[in-house]
Amino acid sequence: MDSGMESGAGERGRIDRVRLALWLLGILAGAASLWVLQAAASILIPLVSAFFVAIAVAPVGRWVRDRVPRRLSWLGLATSMLLILAIIAAFFGSLALVAQRVAEDFPQYADALGKLWAKANHWIQGAKADLTAQAGHGAGQEGQGAAAPVDPITGFAKAALSSAGQTVSVLVMTVFLSLLMQLEAPVWREKIILTLGRERCRMAVEAVTAIAQQFRRYLVVSSVLGLITGALYVGWLSLFGVDLVLLWGFLAFLLNYVPVVGSVVAGALPVLLTLATQDAGTAMAVAAGLLVIEQVMGNFVAPHLQGKQLAISPLVVMIALLLWSWLWGAAGALLAAPMAVLIAITLNHTDALRPFAIFMSDKSDRERFDAHTRPE
Repeated sequence: MDSGMESGAGERGRIDRVRLALWLLGILAGAASLWVLQAAASILIPLVSAFFVAIAVAPVGRWVRDRVPRRLSWLGLATSMLLILAIIAAFFGSLALVAQRVAEDFPQYADALGKLWAKANHWIQGAKADLTAQAGHGAGQEGQGAAAPVDPITGFAKAALSSAGQTVSVLVMTVFLSLLMQLEAPVWREKIILTLGRERCRMAVEAVTAIAQQFRRYLVVSSVLGLITGALYVGWLSLFGVDLVLLWGFLAFLLNYVPVVGSVVAGALPVLLTLATQDAGTAMAVAAGLLVIEQVMGNFVAPHLQGKQLAISPLVVMIALLLWSWLWGAAGALLAAPMAVLIAITLNHTDALRPFAIFMSDKSDRERFDAHTRPE
């Protein structure tokens, strides 16, 4: 009897060690995956973006193909690509119109903005002088031979041009990758059937269809949130008599699609204009109100609505936003909610990992999660 108890205890000890080893391997694999995702960001960002773009416009191409003769089936792909280009052109064209309107009205605010910049520059130079004085005489002598600091406007312009160049490069790569994905989709379906079988192919197609459906819901929710944010901007800025309120509301709507960076730009411009044309107290009140709007919409309303529509826990949406922003920057913030949906649905189609999908969702069981994400 004693030997049996000792044998059972030894068996449990071996099982515990195996579980501990598996957990450690899982943690190491997770850390390695995060490192790979961050290191390969320049490759993965356009690839993942192209995947979401391709599945978002695929129904349009399919609708056209089903209604034209077989020899004209290429019109489906052409239509979906034209839709992508039209959306990109509409977004950046709208931003260009906003910039043009600001440029047209800039002369009447030039003197005020110039005085504001002079005050800010004077304060910056004073702060630098204080820091230099505190650094000590020896450090000051070493700094005498150093190069003059770069003009802030020049530095900002260089950074903006560099960022614009990277954005255009990613957009071009995304468009071409989405074109190739749509073009080769039937071929890949045949490959999956030959290698994994029809049942696994059916599951893969079902998962991709569910992801596409949820991604389109995400776009609709983002558009609604942008309209609400723009309306709140117009209402708040109107209370303080800020100029160009409709323009700032429209800009807030457009930049709502660019998380974090978009909200900073959309809020900073009207605050600067208020500071240049009115007093500092009014500018602070405007800034406080816009900050509250962005915080409430971005950290409470958006995660709640997105989670409800996407069947993902609002807490998971916020964690995904923080995680993907850390990994991929502004692009990661834009893709955070879709990536959470992709991961949850993929896990739900894998028997061993299905509990993690339920953990990520806002549902208490698989049946409800399946009902919400089932392709219509």
